[in-house]
Amino acid sequence: MGRILVRSLGPVRGPWRDAADQYLQRLQGRLPLHWEEKSEVRADPRLGERDEERVKRQEAERLTQGLPADAVLWALDPVGEEQDSAAFSRTVALWQQASQTQALLIGGHLGLDGELRRRARLLSLSRLTFSHQMVPAILFEQIYRAVSILDGTPYHR
Repeated sequence: MGRILVRSLGPVRGPWRDAADQYLQRLQGRLPLHWEEKSEVRADPRLGERDEERVKRQEAERLTQGLPADAVLWALDPVGEEQDSAAFSRTVALWQQASQTQALLIGGHLGLDGELRRRARLLSLSRLTFSHQMVPAILFEQIYRAVSILDGTPYHR
């Protein structure tokens, strides 16, 4: 069974943390999902766009550091592939069957580094932009929904 590793920049706090933890708890024993929060890099707003690019590069390094060499990278990005719930459940099924780690990467408030976006498969939760604090909870709910579809349980209905 394939391992699914979600890495985000955080920490996620408050009600979004509570929601993320709730869905992670529901997923326990149903799929090999692990969540790691990496620390954000602080940008100096006085330095502008050049400093933002530096921050995104450093955050990309934090998100990918120590991943298995054969890990399949999935970057959560608004311009990525959108899937409905049924299609996403099929994607999750493929993750479960894969021998490689599936690494789902959630960038910080500045977004993801361009080089990382080029290396990864882009997956969108929506064309809307969500706060990086919200994305883990939304992603885990969608993974829970996908597993419920695969298991034939009534959550999705």
